[in-house]
Amino acid sequence: MATIVIAQTLTAAGIFAVLALPLSAALALLPVLGVALNGITTVIYGSVPSYAPPERRTHALSVFYTITIGTAALAPPVSGLLGDLIGIPAAIITIALLTLATIPLAFGLVGDRLAPHSPHSN
Repeated sequence: MATIVIAQTLTAAGIFAVLALPLSAALALLPVLGVALNGITTVIYGSVPSYAPPERRTHALSVFYTITIGTAALAPPVSGLLGDLIGIPAAIITIALLTLATIPLAFGLVGDRLAPHSPHSN
């Protein structure tokens, strides 16, 4: 959980910083931002099995990957539309805020992971 919080916070901070920095500094920051994004993806992918009982892990991973691929396909046009509607800086700020919004959602999963899994539970 700490890794998710740190990586999401660094990602959002990096997004905000790219807006505030001059172009050359923003371009230098982008690889670091990419590492943060890659790190959070790896942590989240790796944690999916811990939220499902062994007999449901394949299903949990397939649902997770399907949602991930779908949202990855929708994100560029939705972000572009948002940028057209409210402007690029405001759209980028919205994306950074949505990144931070995932942190409380992740904490909501902790209780589910720690709960015992009964073979008779839904």
